[in-house]
Amino acid sequence: IAGFKFLKRFNYINSFPINTRQRKKLLWMLILCVAITPLMTLFVSRNEALRYGMQKKTSFYVVSQLLDRLSDIDFDGFGSFSFPRDPEVFNANIYPGALDVPGNGVDEDGFLGDAIKPKTEVDAFIDIAPGKGKHIVLIVLESARADLLEKKIKGDYVAPFLRDIAKSGTVIKHAYSHTGYTTTSLKAVFNRNLIGKNDHNLLGFLQKSGYQLSIISGQDESFGRVATRVGMKAQGVDYFDARTAIEDRTYVSKNSGSLRLSEERVVEQFDRRVAQLDFTQPQFIYLNFQAAHFPYSHPKMTKRITQSLIPRSKISLEHKDWVTDTYWNAIANADWATGQVINELKKRHILNNTTIVILGDHGESLFENGFLGHGHAVDDAQTRIPLIISDLDLDVSEAIGQVDVAEMAVRSALGLKNEWSNEEKTVFQLVGSLDRPSLIAHVSNGGARVTFDFRSEQVFFSDTKIWEDYKKALTNPQYKERVEHLIRDWESLRWQAHLVKSARH
Repeated sequence: IAGFKFLKRFNYINSFPINTRQRKKLLWMLILCVAITPLMTLFVSRNEALRYGMQKKTSFYVVSQLLDRLSDIDFDGFGSFSFPRDPEVFNANIYPGALDVPGNGVDEDGFLGDAIKPKTEVDAFIDIAPGKGKHIVLIVLESARADLLEKKIKGDYVAPFLRDIAKSGTVIKHAYSHTGYTTTSLKAVFNRNLIGKNDHNLLGFLQKSGYQLSIISGQDESFGRVATRVGMKAQGVDYFDARTAIEDRTYVSKNSGSLRLSEERVVEQFDRRVAQLDFTQPQFIYLNFQAAHFPYSHPKMTKRITQSLIPRSKISLEHKDWVTDTYWNAIANADWATGQVINELKKRHILNNTTIVILGDHGESLFENGFLGHGHAVDDAQTRIPLIISDLDLDVSEAIGQVDVAEMAVRSALGLKNEWSNEEKTVFQLVGSLDRPSLIAHVSNGGARVTFDFRSEQVFFSDTKIWEDYKKALTNPQYKERVEHLIRDWESLRWQAHLVKSARH
């Protein structure tokens, strides 16, 4: 403000100052600005409240990034003017987000000292002998909230068909997505991990077991390279998705992220495929219903529980109830489609010889905590999902992640012991990528969650509702073990992902 008032005295268009005294004043003002700007930027980057507001401003972003690059002496991509700052300005191997190599005596990422070599965990799925069992129908519901089974609109249940399946099977009450994104969630389900391809994935096992595989999806499964990464397009797999039937898409756009089919079209394709199959051989059918994808409706969507679907242009907090009703109408459409699948299996007298697995790819915030959508946070609204399996013999007393679903399905279909009783188990969650997450979390059975925010280096404990500085939390015996377990788990996953990539190249 002082600089602006001073410079305002000069008329740059008509009378730029030319005498020596005025030039000196301007020079000193320029020197002062050059000196103060880095100090102000450094002060803001060290203050969480100021940084939160200023990082959204183009001017601050440009200045801080420029200063950060100029101070990046070791050329590792991090300097001293952004957050988090480079803790070792002369060491190119140490910087925020660096891969911490276990056992080398160096703390590359700046957390908890040197990373510990991951323990080799027993993968019970590998020990399952390939064999023919019941048919398996895996249904993934886009953006499905965990509370859909209990939701009522005007006194009627939103998901009556799903409730019927739940009554004759098992509902996993504490099931979670790991990421809150569709593509990574599907990879977790089929590949059974969060780190990439897996030689012991679901579709590979089923092919070895003699199952015929059918993929029927209402979305473009090439989006995020899901189809190729999980084996949907492997030889011998019957493949159908929104790009296969692109002329039947619900919107004009052919963009992979928005390409989708109506629930009626997916059901129609299911009926066609079932009519072609030989059910004397074990069958695996994957179905994906996109009904609840934002904006929660499409031009062909049936109005099942409401007569007014909110237009995309009207979606806002001001119309929260309208948005919510439209969302639940979408879930009702997904429920109807699921009911059609079940009825077709009944009609062909194969339902009793079929394991049905129904889950959400992630949840959906309906303005909880100010959010609409998913992938923003690791809370119950966005990451707790419905998981229903038509198996009364399931014994579950632990938190279940999407990486567990394949084994559950196979064990149910093969009639194997299906007990999940590790009450100490936690499900790892993140927002962003493994290499550059903004949030990571552990959630345990019962829903208690520990969340670490890389943007502020603070930890949140949902059971006590306390945000704590990360380093301070490590000095508290009540929190120390939980924080260490979370960060070590993240470091371990990153290292495993690095090894997989290295082996591939």
